[in-house]
Amino acid sequence: MSQKAFQAYRDGGTVTASSARKAAAEFFKRFPSKRKCNVMEGSIDGQFFTVFYGRTSEGDWPQSYRYVTKKTMIELPDVDFPQT
Repeated sequence: MSQKAFQAYRDGGTVTASSARKAAAEFFKRFPSKRKCNVMEGSIDGQFFTVFYGRTSEGDWPQSYRYVTKKTMIELPDVDFPQT
């Protein structure tokens, strides 16, 4: 069973959390020397993080944020996905 999540990543470092802001915050906490990260919406199934692409016109495109910094992560949404 898969659940929606956000993954922050950069140069081999990854962190997965239930909201975009939580993923970025945990990324910078775990990798304090990193200055930027990217955040992508997807789903986690066991140990695998998968991104599904759909039609942009139908709103199925995953949310993503590029070049997030410690200062700009406050602008990311902090809405958790419901756990199913």
